[in-house]
Amino acid sequence: MEIDYDYLVGISKDAVLYTTRKTTNILDGGYSSLYMGKSLEFHDLKDYTPGDDITSIDWKCSSRTDSILVRRYIAEKKHSVLIIGDTGAKMDADTPKGDHKSDIALMTTGVLDYLLGRQGADVGFACSGKKGQLYTPFGSGGISVEKLLHTYGEAIFEDPESDMNSLIMDSLRAFITRRMIIFVITDLSGLKTVESETLLRMTDKNDVYFICIDDAPVTGRRVYDRVGENYVDGFLSGSRALKKAEERERNSILERFKLDALRNRIVFERISRQSEVVDSVINMFERGHSGIYG
Repeated sequence: MEIDYDYLVGISKDAVLYTTRKTTNILDGGYSSLYMGKSLEFHDLKDYTPGDDITSIDWKCSSRTDSILVRRYIAEKKHSVLIIGDTGAKMDADTPKGDHKSDIALMTTGVLDYLLGRQGADVGFACSGKKGQLYTPFGSGGISVEKLLHTYGEAIFEDPESDMNSLIMDSLRAFITRRMIIFVITDLSGLKTVESETLLRMTDKNDVYFICIDDAPVTGRRVYDRVGENYVDGFLSGSRALKKAEERERNSILERFKLDALRNRIVFERISRQSEVVDSVINMFERGHSGIYG
C-alpha cells in the first residue's frame, strides 16, 4: 500500500475537522473554546466572579467603571481522535469493485491519521489482535502515522474472532476520561454486530464517524470464501434465490444501521475502491460540518 502524500498535502487545506460537542480536555483542531487565563487572542471583558483568575483582571478598564472586569481569551485546543479498525480473516477479501479490503482499511486509516495530524489533532488507534485489544498512544506527525499503520498492518488478519461491538465498548472503557472524535473502519458484518445501545453510548460525549468497506457478494462465478478458505459451491454461488436472500440481508443491515446513525447523529460512509478513499474522507468531514447524518 502506498499513500500519495503529495496529493494529501494539496487537499489537506480543504479537510476541515469539525466537532459539534464541546470538550474539556481535548481542544484544538478547528475548535475554539473560551477560558479564563492567558492565550494568543483576546475575546472580551466580563464582570469578575469568585473563582476567576485575578491575574486576568483588567485594572485599567475596571477603573473606568463601577465593577471589576476580567479579560477573556479564545484558546485553540486539541481534539483527541480515536480510529478503531476492524480485523480478522474477513479483511483478507475483495470488495465488489475488486479491490482488497485490507488495502482500503489501511489506506483509510493512513489518510485519516495524516489529515487529522496536519490539523493539530492527537490521533490514537485501537484494534483486535491475537493477544486481545491493541492500542497506540495519541500523537501526531509522521512517526505517529507510521507506528499506527504498522500496528494495524501487523494485526489486521490476526484475530478471526474479532467482534466490533466488543472492541468499541472496550475502547470506550479504556478512554473513559477522554472526549473524542471516533472513526470506526469496518465492513458489513462488523456493522451487524454493533448494537444500538453501543451507538448511543459512543455518541453521549463524542462525535462519531463510521466507514463501511463493501464486501464482494457470495454469489457469482468462482467465489472464494476467505474465512472458510475454499471456493463456494457452484450450485450455491449461482443460485438466484441465494442472491436475492443476500441482497435482502445486506439491505436490512444497512437500513438498520443508517437509521441508528441518523438517530445518534453519526456520519456514515461506504467505500468500495482504494481510489475513493481520499474523496470519501473529505466528504465525511464536510457532512459532519454540515450536520448531515446517517
